[in-house]
Amino acid sequence: MALAIRVAVARAAVALVAAAALVGCGKFYWTKPGSTIDEFERDSADCARATSPNPTAAAVGNVIITAYRACLTQRGYVRQQHPTPPPDGYRGFE
Repeated sequence: MALAIRVAVARAAVALVAAAALVGCGKFYWTKPGSTIDEFERDSADCARATSPNPTAAAVGNVIITAYRACLTQRGYVRQQHPTPPPDGYRGFE
């Protein structure tokens, strides 16, 4: 009886861990209807420069992340998690 309980608890734990892992699957992408990769790269670079201590830091993504995200949001982009890249999704600094 004790073995059956341990097996049941172990199975439940494995199922819980697997479910939790699936919930967090996917990367974050910025989307904006009608935008192009060139527009996003320009906007992302502008936002990085505006939210970094210097140009070198901006080039490598050393940004104040909340300010960077707010900047892109003000430009009309929406940040959403997707399991696969959406056709109009772009990766910014994370």
